[in-house]
Amino acid sequence: MAQLQRDGARALVLDVRGTARGPLQTGLESARLFVPAGTLAILESRNEARRTVSAASGDGAIAMPLAVLTDFGTAGAAELFVAALTANKRAETVGERTQGRAAIQRLFPLPDGGGLWMSHAWYLTPAGTAIHERGLQPDVPVSQPDVEFGSPAPAGDPTIEKALERLAGRLVS
Repeated sequence: MAQLQRDGARALVLDVRGTARGPLQTGLESARLFVPAGTLAILESRNEARRTVSAASGDGAIAMPLAVLTDFGTAGAAELFVAALTANKRAETVGERTQGRAAIQRLFPLPDGGGLWMSHAWYLTPAGTAIHERGLQPDVPVSQPDVEFGSPAPAGDPTIEKALERLAGRLVS
């Protein structure tokens, strides 16, 4: 992306639709590429005080306007990435609500040899809003057309088209 910026790219569309895997920390590390200063997320835990995760000096090297595409398949690290970019006014989200899976889970052993898998910490948006079990609403909602199983998808992608339209408007002004 830095090379694209050096080569004269004026804007980026980042598609995180269907991105639901990966360590949560990866979402925050990725956000640091775009956010030069500010809060990226807040970590809330059952046993500890809230902890703020912020951009550091030298972060935010990529300064182009951004649109980020989301859907219900966007979860976890991708949600943290999206929340950090939108809260810091670095990107506009286009698409559908995300899944709401921004929790840290672990296995707690039980005395009988069993275990209980449960969330013990949650990431919040920089404004302190819960992501887990709620998801993130896009700035520009765009629904994907319903397609019958086995039928071909319609031509074009309304989410990409809307993102390009929004970015073109930002580049003119």
